[in-house]
Amino acid sequence: MDEAALDGQHPLSVVVADDDEDFRDLIDVMLQVDGRFVPVGLATDGAQAVELVDRLRPDAVILDLQMPGLDGLGAVPAIRAHDPGVGIIVLSAFPDPYTLADVTELGADLYLDKARAFAELLPSLAAVCEMRMPTLHHDAPADGV
Repeated sequence: MDEAALDGQHPLSVVVADDDEDFRDLIDVMLQVDGRFVPVGLATDGAQAVELVDRLRPDAVILDLQMPGLDGLGAVPAIRAHDPGVGIIVLSAFPDPYTLADVTELGADLYLDKARAFAELLPSLAAVCEMRMPTLHHDAPADGV
């Protein structure tokens, strides 16, 4: 990925995983309206998020902590194993300092309280992608030119 992606010339691809359909749809719309990001996949649980990351190779993942089946704590290391360069932001409606340490230790880049997500998510997502820029897998065109 080149720096133009963060300037809006090449939108950054994002997978959103949350079992709350309304919240997931709000994030989807936020990403589309912002213009720097393009939602490429929506998941309702951690297992779907892992599959989408493996298949779509997004620049970032926004992942709810509490979901049925594979939750965020289980999905973070699985996502990181499939794609070490992807940016991972974990959201939770129940922020807890111990969980913050857990998710970052497991490989998440950032942990946000859902109550603050609407104000902080987009700038945080841009910062995570910028931080991971050297390791993102979109730094060269597909044809190798």
